[in-house]
Amino acid sequence: MSVPTPVSSPTDPRPTGTVRSLLRRWGFLTARGGDIRTVSRDLIRWAVIAVPIGLVAGLGSALFLFSWQETTNFLLVDIVGITYPYAGAPVTGVVVWGSSFPRILLLPVVMTGGALAAGLLIQYVAPETAGHGTDEAINSFHRREGKVRRRVPFMKIVTSVLTLASGGSGGREGPTAQVGAGFGSWWADLLHLPAKDRRIALATGLGAGVGAIFKAPLGGAIYAAEIMYMGDFEPEVFVPAIIASVVSYSTYGLFYGFNTLFQTPAGLGWTVDQVPLYALLGLLCAASGVGFIWLYGSTEHRFSRLRLPLALKVTLGGLASSAVVLATWFLLPEGNHFAALASVNVGYGFVQAAMLGQIGAGSLTLILLIVLGLSVLVRMVTTSFTIGSGGSAGLFGTSVVVGALIGSTLGGLFHLWLPGLVSLPDVAAFAIVGMMSFFGGISKAPLAVLVMVVEMAGGYALLLPAMLAIFIAYAATGRYHIYTAQVTNRLASPAHREELRAWLLEGTPVRAIARPPVGTPPGATVQEAINLSSQSGVSLLLVGAPDAWVGMLRSIDLMKVPPELRGKVLVADLARPLPVKVTENANALETLRRLNAAQADVACLVSVSAPDRVVGLVDRQGILHLLEGEPLEGPIDPRSPRR
Repeated sequence: MSVPTPVSSPTDPRPTGTVRSLLRRWGFLTARGGDIRTVSRDLIRWAVIAVPIGLVAGLGSALFLFSWQETTNFLLVDIVGITYPYAGAPVTGVVVWGSSFPRILLLPVVMTGGALAAGLLIQYVAPETAGHGTDEAINSFHRREGKVRRRVPFMKIVTSVLTLASGGSGGREGPTAQVGAGFGSWWADLLHLPAKDRRIALATGLGAGVGAIFKAPLGGAIYAAEIMYMGDFEPEVFVPAIIASVVSYSTYGLFYGFNTLFQTPAGLGWTVDQVPLYALLGLLCAASGVGFIWLYGSTEHRFSRLRLPLALKVTLGGLASSAVVLATWFLLPEGNHFAALASVNVGYGFVQAAMLGQIGAGSLTLILLIVLGLSVLVRMVTTSFTIGSGGSAGLFGTSVVVGALIGSTLGGLFHLWLPGLVSLPDVAAFAIVGMMSFFGGISKAPLAVLVMVVEMAGGYALLLPAMLAIFIAYAATGRYHIYTAQVTNRLASPAHREELRAWLLEGTPVRAIARPPVGTPPGATVQEAINLSSQSGVSLLLVGAPDAWVGMLRSIDLMKVPPELRGKVLVADLARPLPVKVTENANALETLRRLNAAQADVACLVSVSAPDRVVGLVDRQGILHLLEGEPLEGPIDPRSPRR
């Protein structure tokens, strides 16, 4: 069936003129309405799509990091007087953190002010930037055909910088994910790609942004394909996501270098005797992850029920978070206020300190481990207030911090209880594996997280214990997950509804749903035809003889004949032309398309060897009956529990 070429209009979003001619040369626009071929058949086309996405994702990540660093230095360092450790510090360097009284009392003012400014922008300019951002991109993929408003990427940078740089607790992958995803959606619209390819472009940009900011291009590409589902992949995303991630990482590296995000101590490794301990770490991360999901979900639900403007909710979240930090600062002075300061901003420097074994100045005490354990809870609470209220920041980064602190705490306890089995340098290994396991369990993206954090740490020395711990955490968390927009698999995704329907119909031979024809001779009366229709239980009769049908009759047409004339009127006078003809080897999808083209409801099934011999009838209702009971998830209520 040929499809007429749409006529351009002044509001047609497709490129015209020279640009359109260039895109035709690349094959973006075809005679079939702009459909792009699959990745496996046309790598060049996906490269042309993915390279600009990767370039913008890398530049957006660099812009965000620069803005975040400069604003953080002004608000938290210059005004509040906080000294931060930083990620990527040399192994031989000294990691320090600290703050002073009374300047620390300015922290609630700064955090509340930053939350208010971010909240006003979120409420009045771009409500999509509320929360951690990744859920918004996932939801757009499944339920909005991959569409993202053009203002969202830039506004996500601004609102996240205000939230994090003023002291809000969160990660920085959310902004970069939305920058990449938003540009991918816009670029797909510019090229007039169909909805399927717009979704792929969105996921490609999401992975490119995450891969750039974490300096983990391979992990970012896998993350883009895995994060959409709780237990599935989006295979068509892999190729463009890898291309875009390479470009984004290369672009970002031109500004911030190509070294790994974290430095690891030399001689990092594991022993067979430690394997059960890493299994316990996976279980602890799973339990902590479920607790975090409950805490974050409950906080988000309670804020959603407040009948207040969104900007005021975000402000209250910032105020509550600052109160928790300040209370921790006064109550837990051990480690120079480690627990309080690790719950402010992104916190990667404290992860670096845990990985280098620099917490506790080379020795671990039970009190210090208690402080480490409490810092996990404080970080969870402040993140829940910051993001659960509608503040703009990511959950991936804060989960990295929480996981590293959990690993350091458990590894430190093992060192105190089993010093012959776990040495002090081994505590860093538990921090790295904990960093992987916590987020891998709650994100339902274990493979991506495994690869990404290995890239972030710059080594595969802990691959085997990490595999064990992360997949134990993944399995133990069950159906609990932090991203509510995720669906179980592709069968449950509204994005694949039409594809699955087409796949089902295409795989069903039309002869499997056809029924044998029931015929009547042309000389029969209407009354005789009515009796035949009633006895056979069919509403459609063919007129003529086998291999020589001349028309058809519907029972509704027969019943329109007045009763007194039914014994006199012949069916030949009422016969309609034969319906659409399809061969018996056709599939249900092809038949439905033929019916749509002819605007008909019934098709005759004819023999392949004898095109004039009708072997069956199939109607539209019979074809559509195949689709009844299709398992699809409905819209997600953001207030529902994450499980």
